[in-house]
Amino acid sequence: MRFNLSYEAWQFWSLAALALIVLIALVTDVRQQRISNILILFALAAGVLVNLIGPQAGIRSAGLFTHAPGALGLKGALLGAFAGLAVFLPFYVLGAMGAGDVKLMAAIGSFVGPATLVNVALCVLLMGGVLAVGRMLWKGNSREVLGNVGTVLLPPFSTGIPRFDPATQSADRMPYVLAIAAGLLAYGAWIYTDHMPLISLSLIGL
Repeated sequence: MRFNLSYEAWQFWSLAALALIVLIALVTDVRQQRISNILILFALAAGVLVNLIGPQAGIRSAGLFTHAPGALGLKGALLGAFAGLAVFLPFYVLGAMGAGDVKLMAAIGSFVGPATLVNVALCVLLMGGVLAVGRMLWKGNSREVLGNVGTVLLPPFSTGIPRFDPATQSADRMPYVLAIAAGLLAYGAWIYTDHMPLISLSLIGL
């Protein structure tokens, strides 16, 4: 089943749905320090659905973040979700990111597909670093924050330094959805001002 939508209308409503999902995730993360699994499941389903019912890309450049939008189909949506997990799961394993943040990136991947997800991920990580440094300087707790970073990234050299839970004990805990939202906005602004993707994966078929 497909709706008779133009490429531009499909892009607009799909981006609106994605923006609403990220906004809800940000509000719940700020208030409850968690992202609801129900929201994640809804977001995954929505991402798959918009790529199933939307106008197929054909020879057009597929995806949401492009001047020639087109739905990716079931395969593209699922590959995007898998890419979101693959890129951000290591950060969860290191304790630098919450499980909800990783699942949210998988849901975003189901909207945008694997190639765009890699580009969005780069922007998210860059914005996360900028926001973390800015917050660190604002609060004046750089020594404690850098100690926490060393505990996460350099465990063989952190003997005697108490381990910490970044979800509850971080010296500079901020809702990472803020970085996710900022990264999406930054990449959208980059593409819609007539720039090429930061990383091109066309050579490997993504």
